[in-house]
Amino acid sequence: MKAAVIEEKNSIHLREVEKPVLNEGEALIKVKYCGICGSDIHVLRGEHPTAQFPVIPGHEFVGELVKIKGAGSERYEIGDYVVAQPFFSCGNCEPCAKGRDNVCADLKFMGAHTDGGFAEYVKVATRKMYKIPKDMDLQLAALTEPIAVAVHDVRRSGLKVGETALIIGGGPIGMLIAMVARHAGAKQVVISEISDYRRKVAEEMGFITVNPIDEGFEDQITNLTEGKGFDVCFEVSGSRPGVATAVEKAKITGTVMIIGMTSEPYPVDLSAVFAKELTIKGVRIHAQYNFVGAVELLKSGELNDEFRTMLSKVYQLDDVEEAFAFSQIPGDYFKLLVEM
Repeated sequence: MKAAVIEEKNSIHLREVEKPVLNEGEALIKVKYCGICGSDIHVLRGEHPTAQFPVIPGHEFVGELVKIKGAGSERYEIGDYVVAQPFFSCGNCEPCAKGRDNVCADLKFMGAHTDGGFAEYVKVATRKMYKIPKDMDLQLAALTEPIAVAVHDVRRSGLKVGETALIIGGGPIGMLIAMVARHAGAKQVVISEISDYRRKVAEEMGFITVNPIDEGFEDQITNLTEGKGFDVCFEVSGSRPGVATAVEKAKITGTVMIIGMTSEPYPVDLSAVFAKELTIKGVRIHAQYNFVGAVELLKSGELNDEFRTMLSKVYQLDDVEEAFAFSQIPGDYFKLLVEM
């Protein structure tokens, strides 16, 4: 089969490789679409601390079931359209027993530790695979994984109906968190983003936006929150200023969610954490329960028009090297898909 293979740091090429061989409890999917994620770029650049080369990247995929082996096969028919939570967890360790399979002690993430979805075929754990309707837009279905991240982050935050949220970083994940937070009942969702393009798209979707490098940023936040700050601050930028802003703009007894990946330790104002009795939570990927939540949210269609705004450009698999090169150039786009 054809597959995009990262052979070493900063080297991704289309290759002919062997089709995956199934073990018990695994399924083979003929990939239809796979999205490029920031973590794929981290792997390509050698910035992922545990990624192993060579590896086929990609974990945001949707496809057609072509083969299944072992337990669970009775729930599916060959030809079903499916998505899958893109990592392998042991199911036995303490985090897994608590339903926190996303921090499994032996986690193997597709596209970093095992081969992923930028290929004609990919294998997944059957117990992490879910059927989607035949009439669902498959490009939208390719967003299941990043939507699951947003569902996980909002649920973990404990955001309640009528509360306020600040999203720091208006990229694809930040925008999806904003959509899910508003859907979950937040009365006010503000997106802090430097990019004029991203702010414009957010405003067209009805979100309030602020530019953190504007001189009037502090006054804007004060006016928006009557000086109280936000119930939940989602730090998605992975930047030093973003972390500082999240702690500073969280209200008394508020919550700070650390979502963006950082390349180095960033200082936190512990006096503010103490004085405001803040709750700080880290998040990693998404628990399987929240992947199910993303599937059900897509099936409901309630946010699909909003989700569709994240789809910017589609490449063919033969052009995957060009797609990865383009994805590393800042520009006016959100999510890039590759069609197999």
